[in-house]
Amino acid sequence: MAEFSRRRLLGAVGAAAAAATVGSTAACSDNAGGAAGGDYDIPTFQPAPELDVQPYFTSDTPGMESVYTEQVTTFFKSVEREPGSGGTVTTFQLTWGDPATPLEDNPYWQELNERLGVSFEPQFVPQPVFYEKFATMLASGEVPDLVFVDDQNAVNLQGIRDGAFADLSETLSGDNILKWPNLAARKEEIWKASLKDGRIYQIPSIVWALTNVPTMRTDLVDQTSIGRAPTDADQLFTMLKEVSALGSGPGGQQVYGLNKYDSATALMFQRLFKTGPEWQQNGDGDLVHMIETENYKAMLEWLARAWAEGVFDPVSMSPTATDIVSGAALRYDAVGGSIGATGLPQWEKDLPGAKFDFFDMPGFDGSAQLAVRNVPYGRSTCVSAAAAEDEDRLTEILNVLDYLSAPYGSEEQMFIANGIEGRHYSLDEHGIPIPIADNQIEKGVQYVGVVSGDNSYRFHPDAAPWVDSFTTVMESLAQNSIVRPLEGLEGASQTFVTKGAQLKQLVTDFENGVITGRDSIDSLDSFVSNYMSQGGTQVRDEYAQALKDAGK
Repeated sequence: MAEFSRRRLLGAVGAAAAAATVGSTAACSDNAGGAAGGDYDIPTFQPAPELDVQPYFTSDTPGMESVYTEQVTTFFKSVEREPGSGGTVTTFQLTWGDPATPLEDNPYWQELNERLGVSFEPQFVPQPVFYEKFATMLASGEVPDLVFVDDQNAVNLQGIRDGAFADLSETLSGDNILKWPNLAARKEEIWKASLKDGRIYQIPSIVWALTNVPTMRTDLVDQTSIGRAPTDADQLFTMLKEVSALGSGPGGQQVYGLNKYDSATALMFQRLFKTGPEWQQNGDGDLVHMIETENYKAMLEWLARAWAEGVFDPVSMSPTATDIVSGAALRYDAVGGSIGATGLPQWEKDLPGAKFDFFDMPGFDGSAQLAVRNVPYGRSTCVSAAAAEDEDRLTEILNVLDYLSAPYGSEEQMFIANGIEGRHYSLDEHGIPIPIADNQIEKGVQYVGVVSGDNSYRFHPDAAPWVDSFTTVMESLAQNSIVRPLEGLEGASQTFVTKGAQLKQLVTDFENGVITGRDSIDSLDSFVSNYMSQGGTQVRDEYAQALKDAGK
């Protein structure tokens, strides 16, 4: 991988060469997206202040985060500057539900304006029409000051390349970013992975490298001949089949080895069969898709056998969650949900007699599993190029974003996330904010903010009995995880950006068909040919060129 941390990157004359050096998306765009500018350094990383509690577990393993069981009770002030000048800052931001309560009836919004020192004016865009509205917004030429951007979407990515958003490379270069300490609280690898044409156009969020973890019903698996620690795919199959044979669990609930299969759950079995990342390099260094590997074929054969022999609940693929009422030996959940108050402790309360624990997935052949770490950044926010033409205005916009990016453990984040005590939350016996449901809609005004700072796994006190099991399973997962070869190059295939959703759906439909017996595994070769003809070949060639340009 090309090393360029803290080194000079090329300006206007060498923009294309810089893009190749760092593995950006220049190879698939003739427009440098306003990349003309001076030299710059990757922004300096300045960690957020330390929390007032000590971690329960720390690790140097790539992909593993620190684990906390103690709750933060004192909060640091992350922003020392005076509030803004009283101007207006507009946004274009995503919502999953109803927009926030109007300003005149919204104490949270009013308090936010006072803290920011500006009139914060968001445009709320519902998720189902976000991409359509994004295109309309770009076409209008009226780009709000701060814009929520999904850089894996063709229209969003083209907006960056066409110059709708500011090139922040020099503004945030090196120690310049320290004017905004919360923006600086993200590591260099995050900036590197999010570059476009070798330049900084977006403020990216921190994310966990490993976000999902399998859990098991120990009350069920303890009744099998295998127990809690199957060593390979065959033993796991036996364990799951014997759970299905039990018929019922505590309280008479129907149980199966598995009761859900979707695109998220599929990742659990990709770890089991060590299928690796979607695009990977074979022994000859050639780029191949996961569906072209023998491990992928073996995974489908195993899953099809499991379906045929009753390991799955027959409604496991239902898109309607309420259809699935059975219990299962294994489930696959977001880490944050499983270690929170509504995770394992609540699951056991909801189903008396059930016992849950974290599950260390084996490799199919008796070796260790193989996990693929996430892209190292999450959602992003861009600044309007027009607004950034005025240096003072750009500073104020970044001041606002800096406040909204306040890290966990800060006074600002406590307010941003939880609102006003007594109206939006109350504190439980552990000092943890408990939302007041009636007023939560008021808080939707601030979602444009991106996350920074400490990125640890934080246990709710009720989930603390599982912390040792969790750290063992997650450390094992991290030790057997890899970085995808295309890290930082995900947008380097214009074909994937435009056709990626359709290609992914082709794979999902084929997988589901083979697993349920509607299709035969014997049709895998013809499916691969069809996939490649519908865009896979172009994606492969574009990624291969990007890898070559990046020196990988």
